[in-house]
Amino acid sequence: MPDGEAGPGTVAEPTVTRAVLSSAREHAARFGGRAALVDPGRRIGFGAFAALVPAAAAGLHRHGVRAGDVAAVQLSGVGELTLAVHALCAAGAVPAPLPLDATVGELARMMTECGARFLVTGGEVAGAALAATERSYVRQAFAFGEYPGATSFARLVGAGAAGGTAARWGEQAAVWGDTAAVPGETGGGTAGTGVGSAGPAASPPDPHGDPALRLFEPPVALTHGDRFAALHRLAAVTRIHSGDVLVCGVRDCRPDVLIGLSDLCLAHGATLVGVPEPEVAPLLHAIGAHRATAAVVTPEKLRALTFDHAPVPVPDVRLLVTGTVDPEVARACHDRHGWSPVPVT
Repeated sequence: MPDGEAGPGTVAEPTVTRAVLSSAREHAARFGGRAALVDPGRRIGFGAFAALVPAAAAGLHRHGVRAGDVAAVQLSGVGELTLAVHALCAAGAVPAPLPLDATVGELARMMTECGARFLVTGGEVAGAALAATERSYVRQAFAFGEYPGATSFARLVGAGAAGGTAARWGEQAAVWGDTAAVPGETGGGTAGTGVGSAGPAASPPDPHGDPALRLFEPPVALTHGDRFAALHRLAAVTRIHSGDVLVCGVRDCRPDVLIGLSDLCLAHGATLVGVPEPEVAPLLHAIGAHRATAAVVTPEKLRALTFDHAPVPVPDVRLLVTGTVDPEVARACHDRHGWSPVPVT
């Protein structure tokens, strides 16, 4: 497609993006303004997500992104990361999430290694990521926010939006849409209310072998079939349902697991709350403030919140542990907090 020509904004089969968008539209119609993705100071509703992804994909097409292109992604907010990954997938590109704490040299090496031609970044990690592009094959950068040399996500959405919720992204509002998706959007996909035991499709997903996600730790390329399978496994382990609130430290799990958790919440009508700080106290605060029903913790954080912090007055929280669960710590956590730890990986 020539530069400057509008992209169609559709989502090709078979992708997790298509299934998640379909579910998000249904949840927007059922639950109105319920938040889907929450970061400090910002939230994205189901309808806003369903409208923003195709609009951003069309904007990416207009700026030269083509099917099969690899795009490096470094973002610390669950809302921004999820929007970026799905917009790239909807545009036919392959997202390659980069570690949040990597140096400029390490980022440049990874960008070159995966053949990234585009970068999506923003927030406190943007400086290092943008600097790394000068030592790589990246030819264009997109950013959440305004950064020299980068096209803002607001401009992408404005270029690809039909109006309504998607167009309002450019206003940088704290609340990104509490309405249903823009009427007449393409890319409807298979309807449903979740993935896994209550999946959005009654039939098994198409095991398409095209790449869908490029990882560095471990170094592996996941296909669309791999992402569907991982989503089903997460559904079985986490038991996330409509109305659940899942709190997760963005540095406490691998990028593919974090993306899988956001997909799971979008598919099931749950809310994912991201905690950018690595300490236990902000995680516990988020659990209490959002009345969480589940939270992701490392084995170290499980021990710390069990023995080193006062109980949080939120009952029946499922702790999804990103490693081996010590039976002694698990018993103590249940006795002290009434919370039940289970391994998620």
